Amino acid sequence: MPDKLLLHHRIVLLSLNDTKGTFTGSYCTYATAGAMISELLLQNRISADNDKKKTVTVISQDPTGDEFLDELLKQMSESGKPRGLQDWVTRAAGIKHLAHRIAEQLSQMGILKQDEKKVLWVFSRQVYPELDGTVEDNIRDQMARVMFDPKAIPDEPTAILIALASHADLLKANFVPEELRQHRQRVKQLAAGEILASAATQQAIAAVQAAVMVAVMLPAIITVTTR
Repeated sequence: MPDKLLLHHRIVLLSLNDTKGTFTGSYCTYATAGAMISELLLQNRISADNDKKKTVTVISQDPTGDEFLDELLKQMSESGKPRGLQDWVTRAAGIKHLAHRIAEQLSQMGILKQDEKKVLWVFSRQVYPELDGTVEDNIRDQMARVMFDPKAIPDEPTAILIALASHADLLKANFVPEELRQHRQRVKQLAAGEILASAATQQAIAAVQAAVMVAVMLPAIITVTTR
C-alpha cells in the first residue's frame, strides 16, 4: 500500500496523531504543498527553469489520476504569468482545507477513519484516527532504513519525504529522538537534498524551505504592520 501512496498522502499520515486523529507539526500545510510540487516534478508534469525564481513550466496537462495534483496542475497551466517554485508552494498551501481533503481521501482508502470531536462541548472538528496502522508503519520503516543506515541507498520519493518531514518539524513526532540525534548529520544531508536527489527535487525542497520561512516570518510581519 505505501508504494501506491503519493508524497502528499504520506506527509498527511505523518502529520496526524495516530490515535487522536489530529494534526501535529508546525508547517504541515506547507510540507503537503511541497509534496504535491515534488510529485509533479517526479511525474515529469512540470519542470523548473534555472533562473533565479526557478520558474515553473507545465510539460504535460494530462490527468494524473489524483484530484489534488490535477487541481494544482490546472492552476499552473491557467496562470496568467510565469511563477517560481516558491510561489507555487505558497499557492498550493493556500488550497482550501488541503490537509483535511487529503485525509478524507485516505479515509476513503480505508487507512483513516473520518470522525467528529467536540471542542468545549460546543464546537466540533474533523479528526482522522488510524484504521490501518500498518500503512504508516511501513512508511516509517522505509524512512528509518534510509535515515539510520549510512549504507542505505534511498529511492527518490523516500529521500524527498524525509526532507519534507524534516522541514515541517515532523521527524521528532514519528521517530525516537535518540536515533535522530545519533544520525543527525545524515538526516541533515537528506533534508538538504544532498543524497541521491535530482536537480528537480532539490529545487522542490529549496522551495519548501523558503515557503516555511515565509510562514515563520509572516505572523511577526503582520504584528509589526498592525501596531
